[in-house]
Amino acid sequence: MSFYFAVLAGCLIYILLQLNGVYNHPDFLFKTFVRNNWIPTVLNLIAGCVLVYAKDDLVSIYPITFVSSLMLGVSGQALIKKLSAIFDSKVDTIVSL
Repeated sequence: MSFYFAVLAGCLIYILLQLNGVYNHPDFLFKTFVRNNWIPTVLNLIAGCVLVYAKDDLVSIYPITFVSSLMLGVSGQALIKKLSAIFDSKVDTIVSL
């Protein structure tokens, strides 16, 4: 059960780091921040909880520990946000698809 809380804590850490980066901008809107972050957060929570649930099957590939489940929460959300930026036509990236 503590691994699920670690995934949740990792998600919260990432959200707070993102909020810290944009909160002081003069055109900051909390509604826009939530709209841009709720889908990656939910997807990350689902993916992280599935990996923690399957931790017994993943022992030979990648052992899930408390620290690794915390990092799943942080890095999973960052990866999902970067992938969504690549596929978004409104965001100008080098690898836009």
